[in-house]
Amino acid sequence: MTADNEEFTTITEGSATMRFPADQELTVFYNPVQVQNRDLSVLMISLYNERRAIRNAVKSKKKELNQDKLPKEEFQRRLKEFENNLDIDELLSNKSEDGATILEALAASGLRSVRYWNEIQGVKHVTINDLEEAAVNRAKDNLKNNSLENVMLDGNLERAPGICVNHGDATHEMYMSRRPKALTTLTPTQAKQQPMWDVIDLDPYGSAAPFLDGAVQAVESGGLLCVTCTDMAALGGSHPETAYGRYASLPMQSAKYLQELALRILLHTIAVSAARYGRTIRPILSVGMAFYVRVFVEIHNDKKGVSDLSLNIGHVYQSTKCSTFVTLPHGQMGGNKGNVYQSIRLNPSSCPETGAPFKVGGPIWLGKLHDQDVISTALERLSHERGSSPRMELIATRKRLQGLLTSVSEEIDTPLYHTLPDLCRSLHVNSPQLKQIKAAIFNAGYEVSGYHKEPNAIKTNAPNEVVWDIMRTWAKENPPKKAPAEGSPAAKILSKDPAIKVDFSIPKAMAGNSKVARFPQNPEKHWGPKRKASNVVKSGDGSSEKKAKTTSEK
Repeated sequence: MTADNEEFTTITEGSATMRFPADQELTVFYNPVQVQNRDLSVLMISLYNERRAIRNAVKSKKKELNQDKLPKEEFQRRLKEFENNLDIDELLSNKSEDGATILEALAASGLRSVRYWNEIQGVKHVTINDLEEAAVNRAKDNLKNNSLENVMLDGNLERAPGICVNHGDATHEMYMSRRPKALTTLTPTQAKQQPMWDVIDLDPYGSAAPFLDGAVQAVESGGLLCVTCTDMAALGGSHPETAYGRYASLPMQSAKYLQELALRILLHTIAVSAARYGRTIRPILSVGMAFYVRVFVEIHNDKKGVSDLSLNIGHVYQSTKCSTFVTLPHGQMGGNKGNVYQSIRLNPSSCPETGAPFKVGGPIWLGKLHDQDVISTALERLSHERGSSPRMELIATRKRLQGLLTSVSEEIDTPLYHTLPDLCRSLHVNSPQLKQIKAAIFNAGYEVSGYHKEPNAIKTNAPNEVVWDIMRTWAKENPPKKAPAEGSPAAKILSKDPAIKVDFSIPKAMAGNSKVARFPQNPEKHWGPKRKASNVVKSGDGSSEKKAKTTSEK
């Protein structure tokens, strides 16, 4: 296809058809790796919109019932009856009045926003924002190519129904959007501000850190932040100094749990940013996918929750000689009545297995990563190939998402994990089957699961000494070919006798859904991040001259 002698490529994803210059150097480009990201975002925002609509309807009903001054039990009964009889499709149909507003702050081509508008019920307004003129022009063209001219808006000041393409700085847009939508009487300062957003999507090329302070202020209480970070070299520990500068947290270099650690560093940064403004986070889903991390987090006004923040933020202490690690929150409840916030005590101060010192990582988020009720609902929707909320025929990665969310649904709520190869390496023993070690932990009376990004993960609430007792028993039954050197970490660990009786038999209770592929192979070669796009201008002799960098579709 040609237009003004320029070659174009047409791509269809979900409900959206996009035209991109065939020479991707010219402007914003398209990366198929991110289809799963966008599919997941359509699903999670769809479910959020349903929760939001129900929450708003129940809030209005409460006001109505309060006027009747009913007894408490009757009040609760009527409210529950009302909630159970709500028709979610009817609630979401009136989007011109009560619909959600979405800001795609770093939009690039606008592909994500077109899909949000077309595929998510109950969306009133979407703003496609980008700082680069080339990206803004491409987004406008793509709206027209998708027959959305009739809903295009000239501005977004009061979030009128439709889609606005905004050429602006993302942080400025968010800092100017800090007025709660419920306010009707405005102060002179509030009159200069724009309404908050129900959903803010941050999907930058690299780190989202520079945008988090504005985002936690610009989203409504109960609103949803969708945040991607692709700077895994920093979050994963290859450049801890960079991670500390961006997130005020040190990753653990060479730690086997770095995938989860990256998520917890990001959540820590969001939580601390929100706490400055009397707000807390409620993680809905936190996942690692391909070469990036993606979190969906609700933000709530919650002064009591801010007071409790030290109970959910802490450090990880990693032995320098073996796989032993300990996580400790910064605070604890103490005093005679258990109602006083105190600093936590570190005990022991060195590795109890080898006597080696601990190295310290963090601070990190130690609270929940997911809301399992929402995950259960998401899996139920994904199980219907012809489902309508959202439309499953438009979710190209439905099977991959089923695998991802099935793994997430099986994860226990405890920070970080061991890996079987690392445990075996510490003792120089041959590896048992992963399910044998998990079974031994389960049979010892503890919880155990995998982790969605690491096939060899052992996530458990069992103490370190129980895990090592299981490995000591395995080593005695399957001794290494060569005894470990005297005084080595392996020798110190194996010198102790197991304190528990270990049972490696596989219980029926551990049988999972074997039909779901939890760790599918990459669908094509060279599956990974693209390099950042550049704004390239053709000179008169046909040569290319690179200009300012622009946002990419990654």
